[in-house]
Amino acid sequence: MLKNSEADAPRTNADAPRSSEGWEKYLQVAAPQGAQGTVRIAALLRIVAAHNTTGMKISEIASLAKLEQPTAHRIVTALNSVGFLSRNPETRRYHLGPLLFELFTTAFPHFNIQEICQPAMRALADTLGDSVLLTVRSGFDGVCVDRQEGTYPIRTCTVDVGRRRPMGIGAGSIALLAAHSPAEVETIIEHNRERYLSFNTTAEDVMRRVENAREQGYVYQEVLHLPEIKAVAMAITGKTGHPFAAISITAIASRIPEQRVPEMVGALRQKVNEISEVIAQQGYV
Repeated sequence: MLKNSEADAPRTNADAPRSSEGWEKYLQVAAPQGAQGTVRIAALLRIVAAHNTTGMKISEIASLAKLEQPTAHRIVTALNSVGFLSRNPETRRYHLGPLLFELFTTAFPHFNIQEICQPAMRALADTLGDSVLLTVRSGFDGVCVDRQEGTYPIRTCTVDVGRRRPMGIGAGSIALLAAHSPAEVETIIEHNRERYLSFNTTAEDVMRRVENAREQGYVYQEVLHLPEIKAVAMAITGKTGHPFAAISITAIASRIPEQRVPEMVGALRQKVNEISEVIAQQGYV
């Protein structure tokens, strides 16, 4: 464990972040006096979590956190020793450790993304009249975990609740993938390269869609190989950019012409922001 003298000691010039783009970016809270070291540790865990699939070397953690490498090494070594981080001996990269997963399993019942999103999804379905879907990430896949039907008589059930597909297949999945870090996106797409072929698409096409989503801030596309159906989607992220899920709205193409997209994006963005606020109020940022 970190000794109090290490965890809670006032920062020296060597330990201080070199800019506001360092560790403070990942956990923007006002630390109680004498507890800044604890907040910094939590921020470092968020940095590793954002790159958990590929893992991170200490030098990479130090660079993103804007910490001197000896300081980062001391903190990372301590986190590894208590099980908050785990080091792969072959790659020398750090991943989230087993103790965090154990704690998460205990805490998970108190965080239900489907329950949090359902009122906003219901409101969107009622207001816009179209189908609203919620997608979350599971490993290298996107999974539809909820669907709310609108009042428009022609339904567009493009994916069933519980359906699992490679990340990057479907508007919601594209939006969610685009919210991840570039390194994570590359890892996910490369892992799914062969799997995309069974959906008659390619890794290059998925990357192009991800880049478009990043530029626009949302997804607007035809449902894969169903040109008569279109979708608009947006990711739900925390205050530090952590991607929690994505909401997509699907309808027959005539109901989502380009001139209606701003209206739908505006309604979607409002609800996504409301959801993000609820998540932040529960302490998940």
